[in-house]
Amino acid sequence: MSLLITSLNTFAQQVVTFENAIGLSLKQHPDLKSYVYMKQASVGMIEQAGISSPMALNVEVEDVVGTGRYSGISGMQTTLSISWLLEQSIIESRVNVANKQANIIEFKREVKALDVAAETAKIFITLLSQMEQVKLAKLAKVQSQKVLVKLAARVKAGKQNIIDELRAKADVSKKTLIVEDLEHEIEASKSQLAAQWQGENEFIVDGSLLDIPTIIEVEAAYEKLTSNPKFKVFTSQQRITTSEIELAKANQKPVWSVNTGIRRNEAVDDFAFTAGVSIPFGTKNINRGQIMALQAKQNQGFAETDAWLKRISTQLLLLTHKLKHNRHVIEGLSIETIPLLEQASIKAGEAYSIGSYRYSDWYIVQQELVASQKELIAAYTNIHLLNIELERLTGSSISM
Repeated sequence: MSLLITSLNTFAQQVVTFENAIGLSLKQHPDLKSYVYMKQASVGMIEQAGISSPMALNVEVEDVVGTGRYSGISGMQTTLSISWLLEQSIIESRVNVANKQANIIEFKREVKALDVAAETAKIFITLLSQMEQVKLAKLAKVQSQKVLVKLAARVKAGKQNIIDELRAKADVSKKTLIVEDLEHEIEASKSQLAAQWQGENEFIVDGSLLDIPTIIEVEAAYEKLTSNPKFKVFTSQQRITTSEIELAKANQKPVWSVNTGIRRNEAVDDFAFTAGVSIPFGTKNINRGQIMALQAKQNQGFAETDAWLKRISTQLLLLTHKLKHNRHVIEGLSIETIPLLEQASIKAGEAYSIGSYRYSDWYIVQQELVASQKELIAAYTNIHLLNIELERLTGSSISM
């Protein structure tokens, strides 16, 4: 019954792949939820920008409550009119600014989504690395236990000093602690990964650290820089500033006020149609200071964009060099170093069994093999992490 329950629990556990982890994070990460409301706010701002100034109802009374001829209301003239501003160009400029601001919100969301995807990917790769390390640690523990068994037999037969047996027991104890520590780290990483989508850490990880991703060349990476949402934010900010300059220029142009209405003349018992226009003066340079400030802001944006491109280009070059180095390390360790140390460990064990090799020397060979295997795991981990950072900088892939 207990085996059946365990089997059912295992079957019920969610299997999480690299792509699943990123997809869940992009759907449910708490930092991305606020952008939904920011988008809604931008829609409201666009609608608000398109609203024109309200019309004005004007009532004017003349020639009333005077003296002589206009002493009563018999000569009163009453004008009822409606006036409005001819501000279509200003409204269009305001809407244009609001639209550009809505676009930059979307690009900022893409920047955040890219960061979330990269963070999730790094946690997932760290988890795969820890799983490989725990495999190696368990293998090293088993090997130490086998050595201890041989040592105990030789000590019992009087062929080995008990000091070596005690050292071997201590080594087994130390390797047991390493395994336990790595298992705790795996649980912590699973919890950290699940926190990306506010889920539970009861899942099975499906992936292999040894699957090296396809790495783009540095020239192709440079070409992809314009796909980075961060670059789109810079360019979108320039468009906003340009639209703000156009709005400032539109606001300093004279806005005509047009009015039309009906006039009632009591003296002659007659109605008349009225119309008029009001043109303000002295508005030519009213926004000159604001326009100068916006132009300076635009030039600052150009400088910041150029500095960002140069900085990212340097980082891309450094990343590609590190990727090549780690690939070289993997090839060297896999093809030459580790196979040689494996042979040396086997030969050392055989020599120790016949008494022609010391335990301490055999132990050193084993530690060298384990250290090289750890270096191999670290190199694989580095390649994945560096490639994730490369994709984050270029704004491409990270599981699309």
